[in-house]
Amino acid sequence: MTRFSGLRALACSFFAITAAGSAMMASAQSVPDFQNEAFVTPYWTRSPVIEVLGRANMEVTPNRASFSVTYLETDKDSRKAMQLAVERGRLAYETIKKTAGDSAVIQSSVNVTALYEQYKDKDGNRIDNERSDKIRAYEARVTLSVIVDEVAKAGAARAGALALSPENSTGLSTYLERTTEMNLASYEAAVKDGAARARATAAASGATLGNLMVVQEGSGPCLGQWSSMAGSDYDYYRSAPAAMAPAPPPPPPRPSSVTVTAARIGGQQVTITQADIDSLNLPSDDKSQQISSSVCMIYALKK
Repeated sequence: MTRFSGLRALACSFFAITAAGSAMMASAQSVPDFQNEAFVTPYWTRSPVIEVLGRANMEVTPNRASFSVTYLETDKDSRKAMQLAVERGRLAYETIKKTAGDSAVIQSSVNVTALYEQYKDKDGNRIDNERSDKIRAYEARVTLSVIVDEVAKAGAARAGALALSPENSTGLSTYLERTTEMNLASYEAAVKDGAARARATAAASGATLGNLMVVQEGSGPCLGQWSSMAGSDYDYYRSAPAAMAPAPPPPPPRPSSVTVTAARIGGQQVTITQADIDSLNLPSDDKSQQISSSVCMIYALKK
């Protein structure tokens, strides 16, 4: 009997503990999760608000230009081919710098390729005989890749490079590099547009516009949903506002007989004059581009 009574007492104690644990769990489940509730139901949805998307599209003009030129030289001696190509490339470099100054950033490269004797296969196709004793000549290639941050000087800089008769050249490409100031100007324009839309919405509904509660950069919507990609709707066209960086006035004309650069290349004197540059400077118009920004804004309404 004593043992039975002890077992019964133990069972009763276990039941009491289990019941107490269940009661605690039920109590915990009944407590609202304010943190999750605040995320699912943002605070600004508990009272009337106006949500608007502010947009800005700024017409801009290019502030960068780029081009490249390649000079080829061929000789049976590899070193001689490289020397000739480098001499032409160096004179082109100096001519571009004399024309565009520090606004030109130039990167150069040198490559040498062996040219082999060829033979015909059974189908009549010409095949390179890629053996060291079958090299007939070497081709040296010097390439100058140029970026000019004053677009007004880019045409003359490219003309200076063309005056040395490159074997290959690319067209003059103009584009825009966005800066922090440009992005800020676009953002501010989008905020102003959003504020104007909010006032128009409030007026249309007969409500009184209150304080600005939320500004979220991007396409939104920001009402109850947050975006992790701020400014993701920017149209990055590598552009810049024209109002911030007006094109500088053209430089005064210089006498065409002025020597810009000169050097001896392959034993011959090569001179580049202003007349050479002017004759190859083909004018072109800069096509305007756009910087786009948008913001999502939430305004409270006054009661």
